[in-house]
Amino acid sequence: MSPRLKRLKRTNPEPYSLPTQAGDISYVLVRSARRRTIAISIGSTAQVRVAAPRYAPDKEIRSFIVEKAPWIQKKLIEARHVQEILRKRQYIYGNEFLFLGEKYPLKVEGEDIRQSRIAFDGRRWCVRVPHAVEGRKRQDLVKNKLVQWYRIQAKEIFGGRIFHYARQMGLEPQTIAVKTQKRIWGSCAHKEKAISLNWQLVLSPMAVIDYVVVHEMCHLIVPNHSRRFWQKVGKVLPDYKDRQKWLKKNQLDMVLP
Repeated sequence: MSPRLKRLKRTNPEPYSLPTQAGDISYVLVRSARRRTIAISIGSTAQVRVAAPRYAPDKEIRSFIVEKAPWIQKKLIEARHVQEILRKRQYIYGNEFLFLGEKYPLKVEGEDIRQSRIAFDGRRWCVRVPHAVEGRKRQDLVKNKLVQWYRIQAKEIFGGRIFHYARQMGLEPQTIAVKTQKRIWGSCAHKEKAISLNWQLVLSPMAVIDYVVVHEMCHLIVPNHSRRFWQKVGKVLPDYKDRQKWLKKNQLDMVLP
């Protein structure tokens, strides 16, 4: 009988704190046998994560953190600023949200109904919710209805734009999906000829949606970001860099907390 393999238990990241000239830095340390170098990342919750090779000396890890301390503190300030903005973005009467690059106000009304409803008249959203639902639960309900509405719009709009550029570029993706993607606006599985788009992209102007669509369509031809790839994008959209800039400048407004 062959010996049974023993499953290694997963351990939680170890928390640490290190004083530096830039200030104390609290972080979690994750060691991995696969890693060859030390890396630092700052999460959306303003948590510092240090990834290191399994047998990297503690002294080497601490020295690396001290060296990067000014950068870490800068990124922490940015992450906390983003958190504060998102905390204030509530799903209440009067708050504005993007759709196709324009901001529209939200109107929330309590009514004697069982199921919540949402409507958009081109000037604002009107969300009707049951009277009995209040506070945080009401906001969660409004958010869910808004997200559902966005997803429906995204499927209709993205499908049309992909069809338009597929004809123009002479390409034919095999599958198209609209997904929730936290860190990217779109992706392309080159071999499978499958394109996925983040539904939150529907918050951006049509020109920006077109840029992401063309970007992923070009990956059907060139799977990397080489000069040849960008030449393909530029041939279809000569001003693609301006569209990139809009995404970078407005990406925080496109986050729905």
